[in-house]
Amino acid sequence: MTRLSASPPISQLGIDRRWVGVLLGLASALIWGAFPVVTRFGLTHTALDVYDITCIRYTVSGVMLLPFLVRRGLMGLSWTAIALMTAGIGAPYMLVVAFGLGMAPVEQFAVVTPGSMILFSALISAWGLGARLSRRETAGIALIILGVALVGFHNFSAVRSSPWAYLIFLLGGLLWAIYTVSSKQFSASALHATAIVSVFSMIIYLPAYLATRGLHLLQAPLVDIGVQAFYQGVMVSTVALFFFSKSVQILGAAVGATFAAVVPGAATLLALLVLDERPSATAIAGLVIVTGGMTAMLIQQRRSSSPVESRGT
Repeated sequence: MTRLSASPPISQLGIDRRWVGVLLGLASALIWGAFPVVTRFGLTHTALDVYDITCIRYTVSGVMLLPFLVRRGLMGLSWTAIALMTAGIGAPYMLVVAFGLGMAPVEQFAVVTPGSMILFSALISAWGLGARLSRRETAGIALIILGVALVGFHNFSAVRSSPWAYLIFLLGGLLWAIYTVSSKQFSASALHATAIVSVFSMIIYLPAYLATRGLHLLQAPLVDIGVQAFYQGVMVSTVALFFFSKSVQILGAAVGATFAAVVPGAATLLALLVLDERPSATAIAGLVIVTGGMTAMLIQQRRSSSPVESRGT
């Protein structure tokens, strides 16, 4: 009987490992960049609402990651750490940004939430943990503030836009920053942190959803449920995380962090292609400025001895 040989390593296939790492990092950024697009599509083009999509996301990812968490356990994490991480990027975060995406186009989320996340993360680290900011990081913060303020000015002055969406996206950035700083402070690995967030969001949110809404979700078309379940629960919580983790193994965590700067542009481009949302000139200017600020900060983190490890939405 002929035995199948193992797949040859990447080096024997003539593929540069660094290019593989870059492609995997870009793929994870595109998946995370599509998060606001898929969420807004579900809210505006299907019968699903904010509560339904949140339930789908964390039920699917919670069930998928429950066996991993059972095997690994809490790994010494305190309940305070678990609460901060779950609130930061779990069901509360999803509810907040989904409400914003129901009121405003993706371009606002793409500029405000990722940019303010890095801004708030730096400020919390500096003021709360005593971290010292370099000149490059200070310049990056200034650019992010300028870009976010530019979009905010346009948002508050435009009749068609809801100013509440801008504030909601800022709150989403603050919650994401709380998760980022907490996961670093408590030394949680990417996969373990994701399992903690997904499983505990499911444990807290699913009973509350069923108690208040019952089987309301099952009234929606199965195809709409399936799209959100596949993307929110599988692609974001599992595939993107695997791609990012593999990229970090090849390129290192410092280089991997730079892919976070791709997310805002990817979200805006995908919103144009999928939702036909054409960004305004103000939004484009804000996007360029914020991306420049994010890149400056991430390059500085790359050169530092303890870079921030980026994690998905």
